[in-house]
Amino acid sequence: MFQAQRGSSRRRRRLLATLCAALALLTPMIYITAQFWDVTSRDLEFVQAERQGVVYLRPMSELVAALADAQSVAVAGHRPDTGEITRAVKELTQADRTVGESLRVHDSWTALQTKIDQLQATPQVGRSAYSMYSETIDVALILMLRIGDTSNLVLDPEIDSYYLMDAGMLRLPSLIADSGRMLDLQVLRNEGTGKDLPLARVLVARDRVSTAASAVEAGLAKSFGASASGTIGKGFLDKIDAFQAAVEPLAPSTPLVEQPLPPSVELMRSDRSQLSQTALQLDTATLNALDRLLGARQQDTEDNRQMVALVLILCVLLAGAAVWLRKGTRIFRGTPRPSAQTGRRRASGSDDHQYADQSDGTEHAGSHPEAGSLGAESNGSLAWGSVADAAR
Repeated sequence: MFQAQRGSSRRRRRLLATLCAALALLTPMIYITAQFWDVTSRDLEFVQAERQGVVYLRPMSELVAALADAQSVAVAGHRPDTGEITRAVKELTQADRTVGESLRVHDSWTALQTKIDQLQATPQVGRSAYSMYSETIDVALILMLRIGDTSNLVLDPEIDSYYLMDAGMLRLPSLIADSGRMLDLQVLRNEGTGKDLPLARVLVARDRVSTAASAVEAGLAKSFGASASGTIGKGFLDKIDAFQAAVEPLAPSTPLVEQPLPPSVELMRSDRSQLSQTALQLDTATLNALDRLLGARQQDTEDNRQMVALVLILCVLLAGAAVWLRKGTRIFRGTPRPSAQTGRRRASGSDDHQYADQSDGTEHAGSHPEAGSLGAESNGSLAWGSVADAAR
């Protein structure tokens, strides 16, 4: 019994040691997993907000381009076709319904939409149209900057995605707007309503276009060089070549060298139309590439989280299996066989019991002498009867 108690105590100590070892291994792993989960949760929230910003920026770029084109038509004295503006407004309304509240830009979009409605309700031409459209375009560009702030796009830490954001959100929309202003200012200078406008304003607008174009080209080159995906540059080369070819006639890349303006307004208008079209195509491709890059980053983070969770679950299961096996050792072994010493003790105890029974019987018989003499006499009588029967 004492050995059984010692064996049970030994098993309990082994089980406790197994539990302690399992906890010692699992505790730091659980802590590290919790820290990793917290960090990756913030990363996922960050990149999800960025992708929401891209959803809003796509139709915003189209709206800026449509407003700039309508401005040029109105400044020239014609009534612009608002079909492109209406389509961009419809897409923006849908984007605002989807992500406007989370990006905290719903009120800003409502204010911009009000200004667009005023433009369409009270069409202007000439210099007044230039002022009203320029003010509306500035509000749209400011809204794009706010989208970049609230969506974390301006805080993106990766070089490839940062320069895609820089080109798609900041440079190309401003370039489209400034190229339209450059054309419109020159048109106003050639007309009676803008004779007082200095040539310097046209040249400043041209310098802005040239600077933005150089920044776009340099930024996209950096983005392509820093990208680890290897797919970010696909489909860009043709669009970049077309964009560069459209920039040179209107805003050459060497502004310090004296470059005359296009010889006629009509030629400038043609060059500007080509530049706006290629810039918008490049902007759309840039934002699409940015969204793909952010989507791949989000998927990688989710895959890493799943892998870490699976490893943790596997470790917990292995630790539980080790504890269960330690605890179930006695079940698998069955009832322990008696030892040789225990068998000898049992055999010795049986002999002693038999010897005690015999001793008790002898002692009992010896303690009654009369019963013994009666038995002897009975035996003697039986023996005499047998002799008599034989004599007969």
